[in-house]
Amino acid sequence: MSARKMSGFTLVELLVVIAIIGILISLLMPAVQAAREAARRTQCANHFKQVALALHNYHGSHKKFAPGSFTWRPNDCPPNEGDFYGWGWATFVLPFIEMTPVYDRFDFTEPSYRSPICYRAAGAMIETYLCPSDPQNGEYYNMTEFTGPDGTPNRADGTDFAIVNIAGVTDSTSWKCSVFPKHFRDADGMMADREGCRVRDVLDGTSNTLMLSECAGAGSGTNNGKNWYIFAQLDTYNGINGALTVQGGCPPETFNFRVSGPSSLHPGGCHFALADGSVRFFAETIDRVLLAGLTTRGGGEVAGVP
Repeated sequence: MSARKMSGFTLVELLVVIAIIGILISLLMPAVQAAREAARRTQCANHFKQVALALHNYHGSHKKFAPGSFTWRPNDCPPNEGDFYGWGWATFVLPFIEMTPVYDRFDFTEPSYRSPICYRAAGAMIETYLCPSDPQNGEYYNMTEFTGPDGTPNRADGTDFAIVNIAGVTDSTSWKCSVFPKHFRDADGMMADREGCRVRDVLDGTSNTLMLSECAGAGSGTNNGKNWYIFAQLDTYNGINGALTVQGGCPPETFNFRVSGPSSLHPGGCHFALADGSVRFFAETIDRVLLAGLTTRGGGEVAGVP
């Protein structure tokens, strides 16, 4: 009788094969993650394009872009401007991004802070206003200290207004006056308070003037950042991913949306929409003087888009 030889992997060979597979996976994962981020960045840019187009359609209907906000109340700067209403540009353009059912839920006949209906409507999650790279995607912010004007929570989980990752560019220095947004006449950008900007107001040229910027909050689970209902505005004073953003090193527990600027979870920069409707990705290393020049609607700077 002849003995039959048995063949197979030894334990050492098996461990070597497993190690090789692990190395290959570790080499492949960064490429997979980069491809996924590229897809998310493209989707984010598409959202910006939709919103920019919505603002242009709004301009076609109203002969001006939507105001950045509509928020003045007595004794704020400038004083005696009327009662506080509390609407933002992202509320006004809802019908132009196929969100008429949400828009119709608002009661524009009285100040929003008196209307539980308005507060509930502000909890609608609008996908077009979200960045797929932001881990806060789908989160609610605690803008009203967890309660609506009727004293009850706006959401079942105790939070209220829905997140936004797109903000109107208001000013090159500060988007607010006191704690409220600057009036259009006091701001040098496009998306300020009370008055909508017209194309003819953009003296520096629509292809050289910023209209919308990407913005990120304080991180997943913080319920801190900007919402689309009101105050979805910012200035460019601290640059992109500046010191007052979490991406620029600001601790989440001290993050304040009122002083944060352009930021994103995309590596190296964030998206902007210009007044001509085009969408650009600007690197966080962009010159601050150039960024300020692109912010102003009529500053007379010779500032070309990088």
